[in-house]
Amino acid sequence: MRKPILVASILLFAASGALRGTARADVSIAGGAWAGTSPAQAGGAVMLSTASSIPVVPFGLQATLLVPVTKQGGYAITGEIRGLSGGGFGGAYVGAGAGIGNLSVGRTTGPVVTVFGGKGIAPHVSIELRLYQGLQVGGTTAGFAGLRFSL
Repeated sequence: MRKPILVASILLFAASGALRGTARADVSIAGGAWAGTSPAQAGGAVMLSTASSIPVVPFGLQATLLVPVTKQGGYAITGEIRGLSGGGFGGAYVGAGAGIGNLSVGRTTGPVVTVFGGKGIAPHVSIELRLYQGLQVGGTTAGFAGLRFSL
């Protein structure tokens, strides 16, 4: 089980280098509550994200690694588009992404999609809500609610 997490971590850091370009890049870490189905699980989760803004449009690209801290474990690594950041929206943002993960009954690796939204509550801190869906057979539907700290 550690090998897929290592591979996912390497992909995340490789993606962070690809996203940097000339735009400003951010790194953030989040922690919070996690609950899912197939198998039923509840506990915590941690996320590591890297983001890069697209200067000509109000969107950002980010890569996120999510690791549930539960007995069943698992991971999901997704490439995401995030928009409505800052400006007239008071720090609120929404986004969606797709990637791979093993958030399923048999811990089989397969496609994963996510939608998320958040709201800044202090400088470099936001509350974030996420919904994950594993698309493989036995894939889980899971939710995350937590605090994101941007570095």
